Amino acid sequence: MSKRRKTVKILLFGLLGLIAAAYLFLFFSFNSYKPSAVGYEVVPAALGYFHTTYEDCRSAFVERARRLASRYKGVEVFQVPVAGKGDSDLTIDGCYIPAQKAKANLLVLSSGIHGVEGFLGSAVQSMAMDDVLGPDDLDGTGVLLIHGMNPYGFKHLRRVTENNVDLNRNCAIEESLFETRNEGYGRLRDLLNPRGKADDRSVKNKNIHLVILRKALAGSVSALRQAILQGQYDCPEGISFGGRAPEPQIVAMGPILRDLMGPYARILTIDLHTGYGENGTMHLFAEPVRDAETKAEMEALFAGYRIDWADSAGFYTVSGSFADYLGSLAPGKKYYAMPLEFGTLDSQKLFGSLKSLHIMMLENQGFLYGYKDEKTEARIKGDFLEMFCPSDPAWRSKAVMDAKRILERVLEGLRDQAEARQ
Repeated sequence: MSKRRKTVKILLFGLLGLIAAAYLFLFFSFNSYKPSAVGYEVVPAALGYFHTTYEDCRSAFVERARRLASRYKGVEVFQVPVAGKGDSDLTIDGCYIPAQKAKANLLVLSSGIHGVEGFLGSAVQSMAMDDVLGPDDLDGTGVLLIHGMNPYGFKHLRRVTENNVDLNRNCAIEESLFETRNEGYGRLRDLLNPRGKADDRSVKNKNIHLVILRKALAGSVSALRQAILQGQYDCPEGISFGGRAPEPQIVAMGPILRDLMGPYARILTIDLHTGYGENGTMHLFAEPVRDAETKAEMEALFAGYRIDWADSAGFYTVSGSFADYLGSLAPGKKYYAMPLEFGTLDSQKLFGSLKSLHIMMLENQGFLYGYKDEKTEARIKGDFLEMFCPSDPAWRSKAVMDAKRILERVLEGLRDQAEARQ
């Protein structure tokens, strides 16, 4: 063999070795992926606010709401039934505590618009009713707590409604929302909506990261994330489907929300979410605000906290959000919206983002087409629940305590702003 041929052979084997090493690295990194650990001391009282079923969460909320009704004037505890095809026991539950003296501000604290995310939202609301809301806070600030906006998803451990609609992409300010074209999602439709029984351990699913990475390299990870999570209105069986018309709970809640917001000049909405972002970190994830004065007032209300505006690097904008819809019900008023997102899978990182997407794809596929077997179903549903409500006591403790601190800060800020305007 000539020296030249020998050199080429060595280089070829070296290249094949590098390819094999890269493949194995990606394979094991993806299939053994775990988010970074949450370093936080466990708080038993915080863990006590978590329950394992929608019914138990609802009961805990209603019980605390009734206690508040015995302490403050004019409290309204209400339920809005949500009709289900096979379930007559689905309700959105609310507790409205009017400002006890002057109706300057209204704080709206909502949970469970993405059903399975409601466990953390319910825990935070229960904590707030026990440990945060006090007489001084309520002199000039009313509080409206909305529990379980998507009771079907909450009860059945899905992110979407009974109609497979992402309720946080369904809140139409104008009917033209449902004509929105998400071209990026259309290009990914076959990838995101696999057919057949879900099998997380198939060869295809063990290597799905390679397919997703190839799609990402054709554009960018940010563009891929935006295409998937913005909301889409063409694929009813798909992820982030925003529907073809407003869902019944949006229609039912609209007049109630408009009436309750009516007496207040300033309204702040905090919508509670889980899943996206750094594990164990509470992200302030706001839609872009073009009005400089409003943006400055929001930054003052949340002083000491970093706000990730949705048009900043690593985040995404959405269509048909509940927070924007609430603002449309209060024309002429000062309106602020600050969704809180409690991260779980480090989805701001490459493998965390890939893992999050894959879990959502498998859960949706399993719901539509079934699962390979019962063990597969248990694994996929377990991963899905863990992504939105981690069982880690440190994560749960930190999430509740972080929420407690920011709610105390916000109520203090609302009080200070009200006094400054007097």
